[in-house]
Amino acid sequence: MRLSRATLLVLLLLFAGDGRLQEVPAKADVGEPDLAEQQLSQAARNRLDRARGSIVQIRGFLSNSASSAFHGSGFAAGDGGLIVTNFHVVSEAVLHPGEYRLEYVTADDRTGHLKVYAVDIQNDLAVVGAEDLKLPPLRLRTDIPDRGERAWSIGFPLNLGLTITEGVANGIVADSFEQRIHYTGAINSGMSGGPALDVRGAVYGVNVSVIQSRQLVGFVVPAKHIPALLARARKPLQETYSPRQMREMVTAQVLAHQGTIFDFGSRPPQAGTQKMLGFTLPTQLVSSIECGATGGAETRRFISEEVIGCAGRSRLLVQNGLEVGDIRYQHRVLRAPELHPLQFAWRVNRVAAGYRRTGSPRDVADYACKESLATLDGFDARLTLCVRQYRLFSGLYDIAVSLVSIHEPQLALVSHLDLRGVGFDPGMVFVRRYLEAMRWTP
Repeated sequence: MRLSRATLLVLLLLFAGDGRLQEVPAKADVGEPDLAEQQLSQAARNRLDRARGSIVQIRGFLSNSASSAFHGSGFAAGDGGLIVTNFHVVSEAVLHPGEYRLEYVTADDRTGHLKVYAVDIQNDLAVVGAEDLKLPPLRLRTDIPDRGERAWSIGFPLNLGLTITEGVANGIVADSFEQRIHYTGAINSGMSGGPALDVRGAVYGVNVSVIQSRQLVGFVVPAKHIPALLARARKPLQETYSPRQMREMVTAQVLAHQGTIFDFGSRPPQAGTQKMLGFTLPTQLVSSIECGATGGAETRRFISEEVIGCAGRSRLLVQNGLEVGDIRYQHRVLRAPELHPLQFAWRVNRVAAGYRRTGSPRDVADYACKESLATLDGFDARLTLCVRQYRLFSGLYDIAVSLVSIHEPQLALVSHLDLRGVGFDPGMVFVRRYLEAMRWTP
């Protein structure tokens, strides 16, 4: 059967990557519902008309370029003509103020320069403004809408002009580490930072992200985080901090956020573990981590494999393409009762060596690694610990651990831990808890 080029492209897209659902900023280029097919109600038109004069498109330009490098949305809130948006919309201008400039475009095509006044990395919020721009502020709603309440999101998607989408607010996302409201409706590229409105036209949140490869699954930052940020927005950051100090400010907010992520409290080392083929392995070590298991069949000739994969839900986007605070680990237990121990050891080493870590040289230095033999609870293992530092964010590190058990001739554990953009001390505490949670019981 011959497949058309279009069909082949669809198949490639479906099977690209690791198969995980990934939350991405709403300004990223993802599959969009067809805006032309959305039929707006009179209620939507009324809300758009009332909010139109309070909303701007935010554009970022590289150096003296006349073509925008990125864009998002924002809306007037509070006194003094301040505008609320997402941090990820303006992050490049915050971190590289000499390279990027920000401009606004109103719904009636007025333009001008914007300055950044305050940022909240954890909640992906920022406050910007311009001296020559005073827009009527939208009213804020700081409580969470009831699940199933009608809702609307407004912004500038795909350079198509000011647009409103209609949907339903479905409450706080269950088990989310950062508070996000699930919005069942279209949030399209460029709508990041725009207002999410309730049935009375009040702003209950800020458009922030969508689920890649899924339609009508969007997320909104609750508006309750906005008043505190507006209170901090007194002087533009560029007049208060140098570029180096702004990066230090961002780093400090990231590290403060991680203080809650890596809080083990009084949990014993064996809390949040799972047993698999004689091994007790770390799974949900902290509340922000979720895990899944696969395997059980022969995945390679003469070798069966069972896999547990875990990932954190506490990543922070500090600039385009760079997330920090990321936690990922994977355990693979391999069995081969019919293979000679030397053959099995060779195969295990190939599996361990096949794990690849990524990172742009623009963002991080090279890894420095140390290998050793370690005695854990009931078994011995080869252990490799690697650390590398971030170039722009002094105090943030990537920490990687690789472990291969060596106590059984035809059974082996291959485990990898990756911590991305973490403080060195809390990261090493996590590594210690990770290794302390492992146990072998014959």
